[in-house]
Amino acid sequence: MSLTLHALAGRAAAFGGLGSATMALYMAALGRLDLDLIPASAMPRVRWWSAHAPTAFIVSLLLTVIGLVVLVAT
Repeated sequence: MSLTLHALAGRAAAFGGLGSATMALYMAALGRLDLDLIPASAMPRVRWWSAHAPTAFIVSLLLTVIGLVVLVAT
């Protein structure tokens, strides 16, 4: 059981770290984005991700922290 929990925690920490890095890069790029250059067909996606990126970043950070805490505890 401990090995499985350890493996799951490692995957959770890695997945959360990747998500955190991706969302941090996306939010940084969004700050420098010229909306006039985005095609109209892509704007709904840009607006959706703009609205949900901070939440995805926080969830990814929590997943990373939880994974690391479980890794240290096991």
